[in-house]
Amino acid sequence: MSRRSDKANRGAQTSFPRFFTKQLLAFLLLAFLVVVVDFFLYAAIAYSESENNFNDGTPITTVRAVDAGLAQEDNGAYALSPEAGDVLAEQGAWALLVDDAGAAVWEKDVPADVPRSFTPADTAMAAHYGTLADRPAFFWSRDDGLLVVGFPKDTYWHMTMALPESTIRNLPLYVLLLFAVDLAIFFVAYFVSRRRTQRAVAPILGALDNLSEGRPSTLRLKGDLADVGERITEASALLEQKDAARANWIRGVSHDIRTPLSMIMGYADAVAHDERVPEDVRAQAAVIRAQGLRIADLVTDLNTASRLDYDMQPLDLERIHLARTLRSVVAAHANDGLDEAHPIELEVDDDAADAVVLGDERLVTRAVENVLANARLHNEGGCSVSVRLSACPSEKASGGGRDADASPAAAAAAEPVGSAVISVADDGAGISREDLAALEARLARSRTAASASGCAVGSPSSTATAEHGLGLVLVDRIARAHGGSIALDGAPGEGFTVEIGLPLA
Repeated sequence: MSRRSDKANRGAQTSFPRFFTKQLLAFLLLAFLVVVVDFFLYAAIAYSESENNFNDGTPITTVRAVDAGLAQEDNGAYALSPEAGDVLAEQGAWALLVDDAGAAVWEKDVPADVPRSFTPADTAMAAHYGTLADRPAFFWSRDDGLLVVGFPKDTYWHMTMALPESTIRNLPLYVLLLFAVDLAIFFVAYFVSRRRTQRAVAPILGALDNLSEGRPSTLRLKGDLADVGERITEASALLEQKDAARANWIRGVSHDIRTPLSMIMGYADAVAHDERVPEDVRAQAAVIRAQGLRIADLVTDLNTASRLDYDMQPLDLERIHLARTLRSVVAAHANDGLDEAHPIELEVDDDAADAVVLGDERLVTRAVENVLANARLHNEGGCSVSVRLSACPSEKASGGGRDADASPAAAAAAEPVGSAVISVADDGAGISREDLAALEARLARSRTAASASGCAVGSPSSTATAEHGLGLVLVDRIARAHGGSIALDGAPGEGFTVEIGLPLA
């Protein structure tokens, strides 16, 4: 898995808990808000009920009004004040005064089915259950007896409750226990929800990682995310079709350009070597031939880069003897007459004479040729080019480290015990530090950019590095496809150096 995938997975592992933690905190805050709202709502309802039922007109106020308004006159009879009588009338209530012997000595609007005499047991039972003749009744003790105030049926409900003292004492603990259980339920719901969501979203994250790395993705999800899976699958298929169309278009253009370009180069070569043609025309024909070769190289680079972009370049893996390959490249350079202004020297270190790498010899050759072409292109006035092959026993050596972003094709190579470094250095015009930094940044962008150039249109670095064309970008991609890397160095007036590090087989 690439560093980008690892980073995405790490981001997912940290973002999901953070997301669900926020959701849980929001839920707890909402629950707390609900409790606060419920408390104030309860207070408001209690206040309203108190105002409506526990002030004037309530049983207790009615009983107290009757008690205050009932008095015994000098002749021994009882009389109720008009105010107290009005209170009873407003409530539809009745009143009864029972003496210590259990006989009714005074009554007001008492229904006929209410008894007028009571035994101590009758009085105790009526007071305990709060009813008398199936009517709610309230009792008030007076010096001259027991005052009973009754109300119409179904107006009040009387409840008696007896709780152990230990229950009341432990009530705060019970409240804390309920709160702890509720909190535990919240956390269990949170973890279960997070686990279920992670399992549901993990395939989607994997599919998005595949799409970001140019690999097709097919999702067959169930449940609420089924539509998301279908859309990702459709998007993957559409991107694959577009990639295939682009690759086919590039191959078609490359093929169509080669035929007329070959004719142009053939005629230019014939004119350049025709002694009957004036010298200036022969020189112009040579320029046409050189530029034609450059166009041919660019077309080849474009086609190869496109294949590498979409993992369509088949790596014909074989054991490559690098010293022999480099000699062939240098010999071809001399045979093509390209060493007149750009002489090349090849140096092979003793410890690298038998260096072998596992890779595609055609692509490795192409990478070296592109570096040589880069030296010729930026030193038209001429320069000397030195090609050196060395071996590094450690992967930490220059250019020899295995890139974690290397393509899957590099996995076919055996675990390297060291690196072979191909160094191509010229003593030409060199490159400024600013342009070198911009070029390295461009190579870094090309490893993740959708375009082969790795340079965004209109970006500040596009002008500084555009002159290097596709050549070094392609060299970097070929090296990474083989599990290697490249390193650049140079200074104004001190030449330019490219090192290609490849793992030894």
